[in-house]
Amino acid sequence: MSQIENQRTKILAIVGSPRKGKTYQAIKSLEENSPEVDLNIMLINELDIGLCKGCYLCNSRGEEYCPLKDDRDTILAEMEKADGIIFASPVYVNHITGTMKNFIDRLGFLAHRPNFFDKQAMVMATCKSFGADVVTGYLEDIVNVFGLNVTAKLGLKITTGSEKEDQQNHMKAVKVFDEFIESIRKGTRVEPSINQLVMFNSFKMVSEQVKDEFPADYSYYKDKKGYYYEGAKINGIKKMLAKRIAKKSLDDLAHIS
Repeated sequence: MSQIENQRTKILAIVGSPRKGKTYQAIKSLEENSPEVDLNIMLINELDIGLCKGCYLCNSRGEEYCPLKDDRDTILAEMEKADGIIFASPVYVNHITGTMKNFIDRLGFLAHRPNFFDKQAMVMATCKSFGADVVTGYLEDIVNVFGLNVTAKLGLKITTGSEKEDQQNHMKAVKVFDEFIESIRKGTRVEPSINQLVMFNSFKMVSEQVKDEFPADYSYYKDKKGYYYEGAKINGIKKMLAKRIAKKSLDDLAHIS
């Protein structure tokens, strides 16, 4: 069990919608069905999250060197305190919103130096016709790379806006949310994907070669042992493939140099 019995579960929902529309409302409606859960909803659009400048300082020197001093660290602090995190976005042109994409860009250093291995995540999308699977798939991939365990996915189709449709979507959302809470209480850990292992091992190998240019990566990986975070259960075939692909990345880098 990841929590003391009867302790309230802290959930942070990060919503990439520009308004309090269907995505926000779907998450907000979960509160009434989960009295044992503390749900903190943060709308990125209501916070001060500046546009990523692409300076790469968060990746090379460390996230504290980002020239934008805004609410990014406020959200990171809330992520640290939460037991589980929901990443939610409506579908805009078959993808996440620009608001959510910019926020993910601002967390780009987590692709280099993943964190939150002890936390579960749920990804969610709302759409009028199609694209929910694209959005939840993208969010799952990137959140996994950041180190979180994605244990729940939810796509809601909102076409008519009728009371019946709202009720059906609510029931679907409650079911997935309950499964998410249960995964947190059980301490569910998802086996790392090949992509996660390759990213982790590639950065670990490369960090030795570019420690002057990327001191933050070097500092992060220099004491890391094994193929992923300590205690991760990894299939032997995945280990072999990840090491082979990561080694090729290092060889390619040496060839370019």
